[in-house]
Amino acid sequence: MQFRQATTADLAMIARIGANAWASHIFSYETEKPDQRARAELAFLHFAQDYWPQILVVEHEGILCGWGARDTNANYISDVWVDPAHHGQGIGTMLVDGLLAQIVLLGFHAAEIGTHARNLPAIRLYEKCGFRIVERFDEWSDSLERIVEKVKMQADL
Repeated sequence: MQFRQATTADLAMIARIGANAWASHIFSYETEKPDQRARAELAFLHFAQDYWPQILVVEHEGILCGWGARDTNANYISDVWVDPAHHGQGIGTMLVDGLLAQIVLLGFHAAEIGTHARNLPAIRLYEKCGFRIVERFDEWSDSLERIVEKVKMQADL
C-alpha cells in the first residue's frame, strides 16, 4: 500500500469512499432517511472538488482504499475515511500519520481532529495515533439534520 496526493481523476472515488465509510458507521445507530446516502456522496464530491490538493489517498494495486484531508486550518485534520472493505488493514493509521507529518513540516507543535462522540472506532484510532480528547460539545450536523455530540481531540507533535 502506498499513499499519494489526490488528483482530479480521484474525485468520484473519494466521494464514494467517504459516503460508504460514513454510512457504514453512522447507520449502525442512526435511522437512514431517503436519499441521505446520495446527499452524503454529493457533499463529499463537492468537498473533494474544493480541496483535492490537500487530500492524501491510500491505494493498493491501483485501487483507492481510503483518504484523509486537512481543509482550511493547516493543523486540523478534517477527514479520515477508509472504504469499509479495507477496514482493519492499517490504512487509517497510515493516513493520520501522513497528515501529521505534513503538519509537522509546516512547523506546528500540535494537531487537532474531531469526530462524532459515538464513533468509538475513530476515537480509538486517533488515540492510537497520539490524540487525546480535550473537549466534548454539541454541533449541528447537516448530514443528520440534527444536533450531535462531537469530540475535539489534540495531539502534541
